Amino acid sequence: MSEFDLIARIAPLLDGAGDDVVVGHGDDAAVVRVGGSEVVVAVDVVVEGVHFRRDLSSWEDVGWKAVAVNVSDLAAMGAIPAAAVIGLCRPAGFGEDDVEALYRGLRAACDQWDLRLVGGDSVSGPALVVSVTTFGRVGGSGAVTRAGALPGDRLVVVGALGAAAAALAQVARGARPDPAHLAAHRRPRALPEAGRSLAQHGARAMIDVSDGLGADLGHLCAASGVAARVTASALPVAPGAREVGGWRLVCGGGEDFALVAALPPECAEEAARAAADAGGVLAAVVGEVHEPHGTTVVLDLPGGGTLDLDRMGYDHFREGDK
Repeated sequence: MSEFDLIARIAPLLDGAGDDVVVGHGDDAAVVRVGGSEVVVAVDVVVEGVHFRRDLSSWEDVGWKAVAVNVSDLAAMGAIPAAAVIGLCRPAGFGEDDVEALYRGLRAACDQWDLRLVGGDSVSGPALVVSVTTFGRVGGSGAVTRAGALPGDRLVVVGALGAAAAALAQVARGARPDPAHLAAHRRPRALPEAGRSLAQHGARAMIDVSDGLGADLGHLCAASGVAARVTASALPVAPGAREVGGWRLVCGGGEDFALVAALPPECAEEAARAAADAGGVLAAVVGEVHEPHGTTVVLDLPGGGTLDLDRMGYDHFREGDK
């Protein structure tokens, strides 16, 4: 059973939209109505040996990453980051100096994205686990879900693909990783400003690219009941990443924390430029949404041929990804 098969199995036990739940399970974050205001809530768990390695990341890096992955989920909803709480599982040997270093990284990331770090909980346990829950505010354009893409919409990717996956691939081969690639793994960059910009420019559906472009765009297509075709040569790729692992690494490596959004065709080019300016990153119109038939997500390769991107990306419960 894959990670997403398990999510589907427990879905009947979760709450969807209704009453004070504006967006329930199945999206990058939930949106709940509290006192007449809409609050966006996201949670992510960072685990030693799964999301980071001690030989590649400092404790400050781990703290930064734990916040960044949450802010990326807020960004995918077009939300404005507001506050965060931390859950820390502390193993034996993880001393007070280590805890302080971890919190310096948490604090630095919160300062970067204007989050208030307001508390949390700590316990002892067999491994280091950092759980961050973030809260955001919905902007004037409202929350953007995964479910609004329409046939004919254009796809915009904001943020470079492949860097973090390239670093891990280089390490696995015993090679020295490119410093820029390794930095992307250690301290990923969330894009809340770009997410808000895309929402303001008419994004109908959006998701962050955490597991890989193929898998995450597939989730957006599934939620919207559509399919997608992407042009490889149009993708914003981190310099040198494709040379490390080809298009499979670029589209399936994960840990990009880029954004992919579906927009009306007349808005897409301007939206890509505005989001690039807002986030200070690469952005491009990379493909089109169409009616579902056959493969859900197809990549058109340079020089001809295609690559099936369906479910291409990280899955916590798939044997090869552990």
